[in-house]
Amino acid sequence: TIALGYAGLVLLVLGTTVALATMALDPHSAIRKAHSRYCRELERQLRFLLIRRTVPEVARYQLIAIGITPVFSFFLDDWIYLLLIPPIALAPYYVLKQRCVERVRRVEAQLDSWLLMLSNALKASPSLGDAINNSGKLMRPPMSEELDLALKEMHLGTPLDQAVLNMSQRIVSQSVSSALATILVGRQTGGDLPKILEESAATLREMARLEGVVRAKTAEGKSQAYVLGVIPFVLI
Repeated sequence: TIALGYAGLVLLVLGTTVALATMALDPHSAIRKAHSRYCRELERQLRFLLIRRTVPEVARYQLIAIGITPVFSFFLDDWIYLLLIPPIALAPYYVLKQRCVERVRRVEAQLDSWLLMLSNALKASPSLGDAINNSGKLMRPPMSEELDLALKEMHLGTPLDQAVLNMSQRIVSQSVSSALATILVGRQTGGDLPKILEESAATLREMARLEGVVRAKTAEGKSQAYVLGVIPFVLI
């Protein structure tokens, strides 16, 4: 009976592997399309975080870990360890996604300071490119890293407006996109850009303050909702 059980488990694993391999080889299958989307998103996250790893390297490490898990479970004679395979397969995406969210949050926290520095730099130098270069030297990562990437693009021949737009596309943030759009509009319309940047920085600080007030006001309600949601399970 034990031998038949192990044989059935082996056949189940082999059948599942063959079925997945067949679907993976079909370029129009749902698995292949989902894998392509996953790789594109993973590559975007790696590039945004400036991690010198490629998607094939990450996939290789995942396959090694997934391949070791059944062997580990077999020698320990405990198949519960097979439940680790889904977390191993999904961990890189969610870990990198969380790090991207944290990086965006840090950039937003530095945004108003950078706008003030950029405004002061424009008062000393009318060139926006020179002002971005000078202000970037005074900022800390991750804002300094994003500005450095924009400057490198400009040095390679990318127009300043396009480099700023590329920076906005890399940092998926409404606050950053609005601030960079303000810079481009002020530059193209010929307005008093230093004054516009100072007003934008003040607006961002006020928005951050109001968001903090809203979070403080709603924190108590959220905690009460969590407690009320847990009480039925505790009583049962």
